[in-house]
Amino acid sequence: MLRQYGRLSVGDVVSALKTSEATVRRYFTEMENRGVLMRIFGGVCLPVQARGEYHFGQQAAVRISEKQYIGREAANLLVSGDRIFFDSGTTVRECGNFLAELLVQDRLHDIHIVTNSLVYNEALPQYCCINLLGGTIRQPRMDLCGMTTLNNISRYNFTKVFLGADGVAADGTLSTTDEDTSLLAEAALEHCDEAFILADSSKLGFSSFAPYGKLRGGKYTLITDLQANLELLEIFRERGVRVIQAAPPVKRNIRNSK
Repeated sequence: MLRQYGRLSVGDVVSALKTSEATVRRYFTEMENRGVLMRIFGGVCLPVQARGEYHFGQQAAVRISEKQYIGREAANLLVSGDRIFFDSGTTVRECGNFLAELLVQDRLHDIHIVTNSLVYNEALPQYCCINLLGGTIRQPRMDLCGMTTLNNISRYNFTKVFLGADGVAADGTLSTTDEDTSLLAEAALEHCDEAFILADSSKLGFSSFAPYGKLRGGKYTLITDLQANLELLEIFRERGVRVIQAAPPVKRNIRNSK
């Protein structure tokens, strides 16, 4: 179950295995002692070393629905005239997909995107200006990184930045899997009016390798899904962070009229 979902709560395992909470907690303790899981806020997750090297295609195939709901919610927060930064995360890519729909529908105008991602090469360039930051190609991540990337991002000021996160700790620390990604995220945060962190519930309460900032104050909005730990979300709100839980779109019933 951990390999499939990446994160579990006590309740998840009690329900799946039809056993007691005390037994599940004993399992967690034994597995933690063997180094095959980590205790985190609200449950357990795979240890960092068990997650393997980041690969964009593999990550894009995980929690697809949640990422799409989050991406749609994020895209709907954009306004005409925005100058935005997209990082190379898979959830941020979903925001870009829904932004393309809004542009096609002529609901937004004059959008300018700066990104280090290599996945926005189809629909979006037909409807808005996209600047690639340049740098060294990381094929597994489908992005650009390095000193050229960092130097170029400092030339811009953004109304909004959209960043993914591999971990959002209980104290609000944002983190990712590698230093290049964290340095670029730090630079983007220094040059923006508003920061939107797109992270599904499996990332909350967890710390990854390289920290890049902290959720604190009105500059930050966290967009997550309906499975997020409500106690943890309340902690973020108490620190002044705007928190949005993205829900599936409402289906409209169309009745045939006679």
